Order: sequence, then structure tokens, then C-alpha cells
Amino acid sequence: MEDIITILKEHLNRYPQMRPQDVVKLLYQYEYGPGHMIRDDAMKLYELMKEWDETEADETMPLYENIGNMMSRVNIAKAKTMFTPEQINDLFVRTANIHRGSMADFMRDMKMIRRHLPELPVSFTETEYDEYLAWYRSEGYPSVHHSREYHDLYHPHYRVIFTNMIRSLEEDPS
Repeated sequence: MEDIITILKEHLNRYPQMRPQDVVKLLYQYEYGPGHMIRDDAMKLYELMKEWDETEADETMPLYENIGNMMSRVNIAKAKTMFTPEQINDLFVRTANIHRGSMADFMRDMKMIRRHLPELPVSFTETEYDEYLAWYRSEGYPSVHHSREYHDLYHPHYRVIFTNMIRSLEEDPS
């Protein structure tokens, strides 16, 4: 399993304007995958279909990017050129309903990131990170969206899916 610091460095190199919120989002996805168990597949498909329609297909994008812990962010723009939204939603729901994270591991990794922050190529100060973590802790460590800056610069449209699931679909899209 890849180290979260290595994964974070890869993402910081790819997305140099990540904010503390985006670092926490990556760490949350690393630990918890897509989030909580999904009971309403149809609602998740509806949400995906809306995003699918709003996202322009792009064959040049990579299909997925590694976020560690056997999971990847599957890019909707590329997925549109290869799969149906139902196929992607199925893998997303299955991943969410299988994967469970650990608060102890999440906390350990947040502390590790904080220790390594001075050596990471971040676009924010340690004080900004500490202030964000204080707010995040006060909110009870929820799942968060990307920061406005990240959203505006990088236009993220993806679903977190087990890497081996998307690879198997890639090999046999039927």
C-alpha cells in the first residue's frame, strides 16, 4: 500500500494550487473511499447522470488517478468515452458499500501530513493548514467538497472506485 505522503506529493505536483481542504479531502478518500454506505443506488445514479451531462467527454484524460489504499478517482470526462453512467455508478456504489475506513488511521495520517508539511510543495502556510484543521475538527471530521480554488482551476468530475474494479471494466467493458 502506498504511503499517503507519496500520494499527496503526486497530487500536489499535478494540482499545485491544492488548499488545506483539498488535502483533507484526498486523505478522507484515501481512508474512507467514496464515503458512507449507499442505500439509494437510484439517487446516486441520478446525481451521476446530472454530472455526466454537465461534463464534456475528453479522450485525452487518464481514465483514473491513484489515490492510494487500492482506490482511484475515475475521471467522468474520460469514462464518458468508454462506459455508460450505469457501469460507473455500479462500481462506485459497490466500492462505497464494501470499503470501511478507520478514524484512528485517518487521525494518524492527518498528524503525519502535518509533520511533513514543511517539506511538501504546498501553496498554503502551516498556519492556514492548522486553522483549517481546527475548523474541521470542530465540525466532527465530515466529508468535504473541494475548495473553490481547486474546483475553479481543475474542474474535478470523478467517482472514487476500487482501482481493480475500474481496471477489470476497462479490460472487459461489456
